Amino acid sequence: MLFGLFNKKKSRIPERNLDDIKNLCKILFIDDRAFAIIQILEKSGWHNVRRIKDVDGLDQMEVRDSHILFVDIQGVGKKLRFPDEGLGLIKALRIKYPAKKLIAYSAEDQGHVETFHDAFNSADYRLSKNASPSEFIYLIEKYAKESFSLTECVNRIKELLIKETGSTYTSEEIVAKLNIINKKSDFSLENVSHLFNLQNAANLSSLIQLFLTGGV
Repeated sequence: MLFGLFNKKKSRIPERNLDDIKNLCKILFIDDRAFAIIQILEKSGWHNVRRIKDVDGLDQMEVRDSHILFVDIQGVGKKLRFPDEGLGLIKALRIKYPAKKLIAYSAEDQGHVETFHDAFNSADYRLSKNASPSEFIYLIEKYAKESFSLTECVNRIKELLIKETGSTYTSEEIVAKLNIINKKSDFSLENVSHLFNLQNAANLSSLIQLFLTGGV
């Protein structure tokens, strides 16, 4: 295994399998109409799946505590008075929660204008509501692993460091730094910036805290 050099008895870094991730990851559908995918996901072992008809506020518990959000671009966002409904809601959620995974979806073809709506740039993915259950499950598994798998977390950290500083670290070096952060439970910008030699470690700190604690 990639991290076999690390003694698991000495390291508290969680090495989660898919069942662990399914128990940890929280998925929210924001949709004014129920549909079968939620029951299918539950039967597939995703135990933390919820649906709300609309959002009362961006700090609403269901929104705040979820890791992956599917947002219907029609019929939601009305309570917060977004003129472009779900598209406006997606933009607001991205600003409020940059670390969450946002999927825009709809049952209908929205036409040329909305296809290029800038809200789609705020979403991580666009999916048809009529997509097969396997497509939903694949996407959820992909994003859940990105957040909660040790291997995927390390790969994301590598990519982020290369993008922001051009620096390259080995997987072992990153895991060693994660162990330091985890041991002290210190996710502060100052600590993460110091360990990874970054000027602005906001994105990295959020990524690490999500992985180590399951928080959002």
